[in-house]
Amino acid sequence: MSAILGIDLGTTNSEVALLRDGRPHIIPVDGEPIMPSCVGIDPEGHLLVGRTAKNQMAAAPEATILSIKRQMGQNVEITLADRRFSPETISALILGKLKTAAEAFLGEPVTEAVITVPAYFDDAQRKATQNAGTLAGLEVRRIINEPTAAALAYDAHTATDQTVLVYDLGGGTFDASLVVVQSGVVEVKASHGDTHLGGDDFDALLMNHADQHFFDTHGIRLTEDLKARNRLWAAVEKAKRELSDAPFARIREEYLLEDHHLDLELSRLDYEEMIRPLLRKTMDCVHRCLKDAAILPGQVDKVILVGGASRTPMVAHMVREAIGCDPQHAIDPDLIVAMGAAIQAGVINGQQTHSVLVDITPYTFGTSAAGLHAGQWRTDLFVPLIHRGTALPSRKSEAFATMVDGQAAVDVRIHQGEAPFAEDNIFIGNFMVEGLDQEAAAGNEIILTLALDLSGMLEVTALEKHTGLSKTVTMQTGEQGDRFDIAHAREQLSAMMGAKAPDTGSGEAQNPSGRPALIAAAKALRKRAVALIDVIDATDAEELQNLLTDSQEAIGGGDMDRLARINDSLGDMLFYLED
Repeated sequence: MSAILGIDLGTTNSEVALLRDGRPHIIPVDGEPIMPSCVGIDPEGHLLVGRTAKNQMAAAPEATILSIKRQMGQNVEITLADRRFSPETISALILGKLKTAAEAFLGEPVTEAVITVPAYFDDAQRKATQNAGTLAGLEVRRIINEPTAAALAYDAHTATDQTVLVYDLGGGTFDASLVVVQSGVVEVKASHGDTHLGGDDFDALLMNHADQHFFDTHGIRLTEDLKARNRLWAAVEKAKRELSDAPFARIREEYLLEDHHLDLELSRLDYEEMIRPLLRKTMDCVHRCLKDAAILPGQVDKVILVGGASRTPMVAHMVREAIGCDPQHAIDPDLIVAMGAAIQAGVINGQQTHSVLVDITPYTFGTSAAGLHAGQWRTDLFVPLIHRGTALPSRKSEAFATMVDGQAAVDVRIHQGEAPFAEDNIFIGNFMVEGLDQEAAAGNEIILTLALDLSGMLEVTALEKHTGLSKTVTMQTGEQGDRFDIAHAREQLSAMMGAKAPDTGSGEAQNPSGRPALIAAAKALRKRAVALIDVIDATDAEELQNLLTDSQEAIGGGDMDRLARINDSLGDMLFYLED
């Protein structure tokens, strides 16, 4: 039985773990349990990933990228050494490095993984994470929420039933989740968070403080010089860590800009005043989470702190005041999420573990429609189908009707959010259902079905009730599905891997789009498909069999580009059939 990895793809750092003998084990990367989520290109054009990339950040900021996670799911391109890449491609390099380390540790190829994301990641961000995994040569068996993974790892170390609040403050995101651990079942009751709030924002406040001090002293702005800015960032990040354990920290950087030095003492009290407004925002999320779960603070048995930024002493102080109990770092907050992902990977792989996961959706999903609101006719009402807090997987249907006689098509528009009007919520995507019965009068019923899988990704089906005409679309969130070209991303990745440095490994097996990795992925997909063919409907079974035949032909003919496309199609289809 081949291993399935558990991966925490973090904003600042990433980790990879494996379940062995019922317990999660962190796999070291370059001898360290934590790998910086950093990608760079050195002066000779070699690709750097992890610690080596972060080490060159101050000297070569234009050729180094950190915190790419904050841009996942966005329609942007990232410049790296005069070349432009999608966030998915950069994330794929990080995942590829973790995969390489795991393969070296195990002594065999690895093609599958469970990857964690913030609970409040939307559909676009989740799909982008899945695409990154595919590019790295990994079949993403499931995407789970980071606080949920932390609760799984916590449950592995406790035998008592408890109500647990997971406070997850990482480098770029924050999540609060209320979890009930009962008889080995880890059930998420509610989640709330902010995908743009984390330790990076603390760094930014410290940098502004140091920049102002330098300006007051020398009359020069540090942040206007890229190299000086990155040296300053490294210095304030170090000072931030020191302030977790000491009342004062000193930033000393000689010749930081021209012949000017920086010498600044920071007190923990001053630092905590800087970050207090941000920490208050996290506590607002905590209270919203408790309210959604209908739990009073006094009913929480334990609080688990997750993420490196949660080490800030003021975090523990605020949580203690709000909840009334001392928060715990029972497991390393930097490693607990990867450990939980490994436990879930073990469950998928059929390994013995006493934890069973029940997760929820943190968002409401629905469609826009015309109707009356407060006595007024509106064409942009938001009609929820799957409500926030619904257990995953979930499948909900609702009947809608055409507005005019002989209406030939309907535009299905999907949104997520809680506002009563569609335009005030996040637009997910839309598709046209054409060829409706033109003999039908107004009121022709259209059944809309939303299916949210265990990874929190959405499939939408519209069915004309009396004819059976239907169309099903996997929603990839707005422009995300239209803009992301996985074949082009593979070419980008191949070009970058061609310039890899010795620390990233060598050989074709390291190329996520190389022949060995593609064939291994095809075999794993075939195994899953064969297990499903006899239990799914005839139409799906026929489509699955056709893809398997195409896969065999592509392997036999040595057409790896075609095999890559078939693997993508098979992976997408299996992702939903298995749920």
